[in-house]
Amino acid sequence: MAIAISWTADFETGIDIIDEQHKRIFEYLKEIDQAISRKSVEQIEHVIKSLIDYAIAHNTFEESLMEKAGYPMLDAHHEVHERFKERADSYRVRFGSGEDPIRLAREVRSDIGLWLTNHIKRDDKHYVNYVKRSLEGGFVARMLGKFFG
Repeated sequence: MAIAISWTADFETGIDIIDEQHKRIFEYLKEIDQAISRKSVEQIEHVIKSLIDYAIAHNTFEESLMEKAGYPMLDAHHEVHERFKERADSYRVRFGSGEDPIRLAREVRSDIGLWLTNHIKRDDKHYVNYVKRSLEGGFVARMLGKFFG
């Protein structure tokens, strides 16, 4: 049985847009569980591709906020994201090579789920104060308000 990985308040950064994106990644993990239980190879492949694409786009967005905020550990955080991207891309390759999709989906769900929970609690917490200060009344806050407010 899979370890339960679900959103809790422990994962909140206090940056609404980041928290919403993190929640969406947790939803993808739930969707993987559902696809596994249905034994739907097509759904598994679709959800995992979507999860990987979304997570990589999220990491890029997160880095753009860190850069705007002048976060001093941006390069190190970027390297962590790059290692994640390499790991995620290896799953795409493995799916394409014909590995058992159910077994691979379980591995992806566990690996990415554990990576995500550790990353949010450990790495992401470090940039929060920098980004919050930058967002308060800054360009990004005005643009988010203009487009999403």
